[in-house]
Amino acid sequence: MRIWNAGGSHVVVGALLLLAVGCGQKKSDTGGGTGGGALGSGVLAQVADAKLTEADLRELIPEELRDGITGSEVRDILDRWVRTELLYQKAMKDGLENDAPVAARLQELRRDLLADELLQRELGNRVRVTNEELQAYYRKHQNEYTEELQLKHVVVNTREEAEEVLALVRTGTPIEDLARQRSRDVTAARGGDLGFLGKGAMNPAFEPYVFGLEPGQVAGPIATTFGFHVVKVAAKRPATEPLSFDAVRDEIMHTLLLEKQQAAQQQLLDELRRGAPVQMATSYAGMPLEKAPQNDEPRDAPGRPQSFSAPQPADEAGDSLGTGRE
Repeated sequence: MRIWNAGGSHVVVGALLLLAVGCGQKKSDTGGGTGGGALGSGVLAQVADAKLTEADLRELIPEELRDGITGSEVRDILDRWVRTELLYQKAMKDGLENDAPVAARLQELRRDLLADELLQRELGNRVRVTNEELQAYYRKHQNEYTEELQLKHVVVNTREEAEEVLALVRTGTPIEDLARQRSRDVTAARGGDLGFLGKGAMNPAFEPYVFGLEPGQVAGPIATTFGFHVVKVAAKRPATEPLSFDAVRDEIMHTLLLEKQQAAQQQLLDELRRGAPVQMATSYAGMPLEKAPQNDEPRDAPGRPQSFSAPQPADEAGDSLGTGRE
């Protein structure tokens, strides 16, 4: 049973998962209940014969969070464990584990739990990021951390309209004129000029595109919650506050870990497929079963998983990418 997620917030595992794996339970050595007596040595909570010990608690909390945990947080864990244990024991007494729908759900939970645990262990064994790799990434992308770009953009509602704008810019139409005529962003009045922006100061959706451009080059369409953007790099200059390697080391670590984990996961699945032939239907209920095409929906649109904290719409927040330095 995991009480914490990666961000450190409480995650209560449901009673069904406790039924599936039976975590955090220790039976009394005497075989009887405590009758409300004092807790045994090292025991933090007890419901009938089931005990939660100090050792159990340490296993429930990731090592990096143990030193900073507060008394109120520990009490919250104990309260949650007691509530779940009470429900668990009643469910077992009523024979719910033998109920067909519950048994099927338990099997599904067991399958997912074991598959996830295997994946995490395999990734832990296969993925390593060295300090040399971190430094090499920083050197390769050093311009991103030490430069500021003057950006000008046009924001429109559809990908098709953005492609039209992109074509016009590439054939010589000034992006400033197109911004004034067609952009739905409040920067339209100043020709789409966002000023000079460094890494972390612009909408993160832009960074993979614009830092690879030279002055005069244009990118797009780029989808965000504001619509579809066409962006031009008007100029470059040294950053007023360049980011050192130490300042971005954790960010680079996260990037490289994610890249390596994705590659390792695909490698693992390919290995497993070679050992266990996989067959899939090609149609269902008269429908062809095909992978969905790339979605044209703006990135971080409402209702979709968000990869970064989306800013407010342009008519509420001023402009869609932030105000750069003059």
